[in-house]
Amino acid sequence: MTILSTWLDAVVDQFELHDLNLADLTAGLWGPGLASIAPTRQVGLVIARRLWQRAAKLSTDPLLGLKVGIGLPLQAMNATGLLMMHSATLREALVHMERYQQLVSNSGRITNHKAPGGLELRYTVTPCHVDMHHMQIDSLFGGLLAFLKHCSTRSISPSHIALVAPDRRLAPRYAELLGCPVTLGARNVCIAYEDRALDQPFQGADPALLGLVRAQAESLLRAQNSSDSLETAVRAALSSRGFADVTCEDVARGLGITSRTLQRRLSQNGMPFRRLLEAARMDEAFFLLTHSSMPLPDVAEHLGYAEPSSFWHAVKSCWGSTPRELRNNAQELTNIASAPMKPSRKSTSSTTAKVPR
Repeated sequence: MTILSTWLDAVVDQFELHDLNLADLTAGLWGPGLASIAPTRQVGLVIARRLWQRAAKLSTDPLLGLKVGIGLPLQAMNATGLLMMHSATLREALVHMERYQQLVSNSGRITNHKAPGGLELRYTVTPCHVDMHHMQIDSLFGGLLAFLKHCSTRSISPSHIALVAPDRRLAPRYAELLGCPVTLGARNVCIAYEDRALDQPFQGADPALLGLVRAQAESLLRAQNSSDSLETAVRAALSSRGFADVTCEDVARGLGITSRTLQRRLSQNGMPFRRLLEAARMDEAFFLLTHSSMPLPDVAEHLGYAEPSSFWHAVKSCWGSTPRELRNNAQELTNIASAPMKPSRKSTSSTTAKVPR
């Protein structure tokens, strides 16, 4: 459930280049007293999703996600990018991407599927109580296609891409930026490649360097899996013990280790116990405020806040909205989603596009 901070830092830089106010975008995101995140650290995907939701509110450009992704530097993909860059062909690069993509992002999973005459890349969003904005998905695939163009001197553009961005009228502008046919408003993200593009050799690929980077990537993958397992175990312990009076010593005792060992391992992963506790509290707060009718004072007490004002300020700093605003916004979205819609025969026939399978 994490994203590489190198990628997220590059996204923030792109936001600044597109004239978005960084103070409004990042306020309260990195934790108390932190103005930025350490490089090559894994950051909770909730933070990235909150960042993109704020950006979508602040920007008037419907192509922001795509433009941010296309503008990301090659370094944003870190070791995964090096593996893809030194693969023998696009087909091999996509195999490496599928295995090592979680070193960059766990917001979703890209999987490769054989198709007649080629290959399909399908994207599944990681379930989370904070929705993934379609602009964030645009940025991921804008960044991926832009990166792959740098890996070969020959044309390796996909034959088609389908994205979930809702405004189908923007499809020609997407196609112009991505250099391939695009369908918008799709139910699922899908990228199609033909065999002739998949088997084009990558000039300049270094097999020896590829072997070294692959070994390093495997080491990073093992370390990340261990880190994710520890954070998951701590979050589960916090949830079961309650947030009011839980201490690091309580959690460590339940995990069968000393509190000093737990603190050290969490700090090595860039998430000290106090920050992890506060992050877990805010995740629980978001869920209770948007998925339950529990009174606000009871939510504050459940999360261990002695004063409702402390709870109010914590939620406002973390989510950019007050507890009541979060609850009201969630109710409005529920009402919109449940409202009956009259089908339009004309609009259905004019906007339905065939997505390759």
